[in-house]
Amino acid sequence: MRNVPISATIDSAILCGMAIDIVPLILLPTMDAERFERCSFSLQDAVSLLTITMTELPPFIIHFHKLRWHRVTPHAQCTPVLTQGCQMAVAEVLNSPALRHYVTRENVPPEQVRALHHYRIYLGAGGCHEAFAKSVYASGPGKMSRAYAKFANGVRQRFKSISG
Repeated sequence: MRNVPISATIDSAILCGMAIDIVPLILLPTMDAERFERCSFSLQDAVSLLTITMTELPPFIIHFHKLRWHRVTPHAQCTPVLTQGCQMAVAEVLNSPALRHYVTRENVPPEQVRALHHYRIYLGAGGCHEAFAKSVYASGPGKMSRAYAKFANGVRQRFKSISG
């Protein structure tokens, strides 16, 4: 019989009883990950901005309000489990074991725990950004560019078919 730490046994029991759901909340103007150029992450007073630049589109800005934690996993290290449901979209990870672990480790007060969410976005070559924050929303000129993106994609496809 092997020795298994009590915490690992409890975590396994918790995970067995709860399914992790990925719920897309914000779609980027294009789902074409090849149009990703770069992104920048800035933090000031618990408000963070993830500014995403894509070919032929204005910058798209994601705001993580009351950010508690953030990490980026490089594209080469992203697994299908990590990227599921969040390709070029901000998604919420419901029943997140990572968030539960963070809350326990950091002794987050119960009233703040209820307001804390796990968000994830996979940007192709830009990797996977994850954040624990109170809320998330999009802004900037890119927010309204879905119609433009559809038009630009159509034009681009027509040029490819003519030249190709």
